[in-house]
Amino acid sequence: MQHVLIVEDVPETAEWLGVVLQQAFGEVHLNVATTCQQARQLLGKVSVNVALLDINLPDGSGIDLVASVRQHYPNAYIVITTIFDDEEHILHAVQAGAHGYLLKDSSELVFIQKLRGILSGDPPLSPSVSRRILQYFSAAGNAHGTPDNQHSGVNRSEVASLSPREREVLILVAKGLSRGDVAELLGLSTNTVARYIRDVYQKLNISSRAEAAVEACRMGLVRTDF
Repeated sequence: MQHVLIVEDVPETAEWLGVVLQQAFGEVHLNVATTCQQARQLLGKVSVNVALLDINLPDGSGIDLVASVRQHYPNAYIVITTIFDDEEHILHAVQAGAHGYLLKDSSELVFIQKLRGILSGDPPLSPSVSRRILQYFSAAGNAHGTPDNQHSGVNRSEVASLSPREREVLILVAKGLSRGDVAELLGLSTNTVARYIRDVYQKLNISSRAEAAVEACRMGLVRTDF
C-alpha cells in the first residue's frame, strides 16, 4: 500500500488527486493537508512514501515543504503538482530536492502513467518540464558566450566517465522518455535500461530525472531544439 501525503487547498483537486492515485497504485492511504502549517503538523506523525505538493497554498509554497518532507521521510518520492510551468518555479523545485514535477492540466491518463513510473523507478516529470529546464540552461550558457553545443560548466571527465550506451540513455531520459520508451527505442529490456540509469545516476551523483535533464544539458549532450 502507498502512503500518500497530499498538500492541496482546493477540495475538488485534492479529491481528483486521490482518485488518480488509486488508479495508479490501487490501494492507497491518504493524508490531506490544505496548508503548509497543516502539512508540517502531520510530518512525523503519519507514514509517507509519496508526497504530492501544490505550490500556491494559502500560507506559502509547497516547494518550501520539500526539505521538511525529505528530513522526515528520506525515501519518499516528492512530486510537485501545480499549474505553474515557468522556469523559476521548476528550477526552485528541483533545487529544493523534489523528485518530480507534474502539471495539473495534464490528462488523467498521463498523470496516472507518470505516477506509476514511481513504482519502476522513473520519477514523474512532465516532458514539457524537461524542455523548460533544458531551455533555461541553454540560454544561460549562450549568455556567457558559449556555443550551443559547448555549455558553460561542462566537465569533460564526467562525459568521458559515461559509456556510449550510458550517454544514449541519459539523453533519452533527459528528453522525458519513460524507461519503457527508452528500452523500446534502444532494443533493450527494461531491467537493462534500469541498470544503465542507476549507473548513470551514481556516476553523476544525481537522483532524479530533473537532475538528469540539467546534467545532460550542462554536459552539452542535449540541445533544446527537439
